[in-house]
Amino acid sequence: MSRLARMAGVLLLLSPLAALAQQFDAVDTLLPSSAGQFYAYTPDPIPPYELWASFGMDYDTNILRRTTGDNSEVLSRASVGGRWDGRIVGRQGLHLLGRVDGYVYNKFSDLDNVGYSALGEWRWELGNSLAGAIGASSRRWQASLSEIQRAQYDPITENRLFANGRWAIGPHLGLRGGADWAGYHRPSRDLSNTQTVTATAGVDWITDLGNMIGLEVRQARGNAPVNALVDAAGVLGNNDFQQTDVAIVGTWLISPTLRFAGNYGHSHRTYTELTDRDFNGPTYRAALHWAPLAKVYMDFEASKHVSSIIDVGASHVVVKGISFGPGWAITAKTNLTARFINQHLNYAADAFTLTTGEPLREEIVKAFRLGAYWEYTRHVHITTAWEQGDRESNQLGRNYHYNAYMANLRYIF
Repeated sequence: MSRLARMAGVLLLLSPLAALAQQFDAVDTLLPSSAGQFYAYTPDPIPPYELWASFGMDYDTNILRRTTGDNSEVLSRASVGGRWDGRIVGRQGLHLLGRVDGYVYNKFSDLDNVGYSALGEWRWELGNSLAGAIGASSRRWQASLSEIQRAQYDPITENRLFANGRWAIGPHLGLRGGADWAGYHRPSRDLSNTQTVTATAGVDWITDLGNMIGLEVRQARGNAPVNALVDAAGVLGNNDFQQTDVAIVGTWLISPTLRFAGNYGHSHRTYTELTDRDFNGPTYRAALHWAPLAKVYMDFEASKHVSSIIDVGASHVVVKGISFGPGWAITAKTNLTARFINQHLNYAADAFTLTTGEPLREEIVKAFRLGAYWEYTRHVHITTAWEQGDRESNQLGRNYHYNAYMANLRYIF
């Protein structure tokens, strides 16, 4: 699969969570002109290691995402990070990736925090047909302010263990499988301390041109504890869930300037206790990258999926979203991008709706972003962005509007 198709797949997975994005997302998702999205420039080779440091500032007119009040804020972030890829023995390799971020708030100092993410993978190969990875990751972040809507330090920690592999039966056919364990810890909300185990299996057919079509089956089992407001006597215990996803997946090089990646399938999520929260319906993800000119592209993305999102107080969220926007490489060192995002979120019954009889929470989130990437030198990279967004909710006090202006300076050693 091409580097651009892999990039489209990554963007496809990230886009459903845009509504819960953290500060600096608008600059962190920008890419240099040499990343592969512009056909005018050959992608730079990936070095075996990288070490960087950065400093960024963000002025947000409504950082607490409230309906009323003076919630403007100046947020500063200092970060260090690195990556290392190397061969250990023969074809066996090691991939390490990590970063640490320190956030300092000007007015809401209670939100000052340190976040991190770390990943380690052992990338194995046996012969010419078997390959995969075994690894672990950990990350910590502040719960989304658009959800908690208050200046409260609310850290979330996620730990993962995973293993996967692929067997190339021939030049065109491949079988793959994997297993994943994820555990979440959120001290401020015991109901968020969940664990999920996921198993995935798939079969893929790859053509001589690199196009791919396959069938994927994924099953997840986890716990979704019942809020004490709903089960004061504690008789329901643990509201475990099981989710099965079956989907057709594919990537398609329609033409040298038009590429598609996506999947379409069916998801079935059931609960052991509160069965009114079950979900059963179609799900999909699709990304289209069109480059009508060598220095201009247009991205289109659409998705509908159901999953647990640790930042919110609901069993799961059904997210339907679209996003699109152009990119223009002014030079090999400078590019401009724009992106419009629209998401419709339906939340499974949380403690508030179950105890008050209110309708299920439903929200529409819209955002518009303008970004600029400037590779001043090989070592110094500067990104700036403006983001405007709003949310409409059927629950009182959850509507908001904001403007955010941010800039980030990164030094690559």
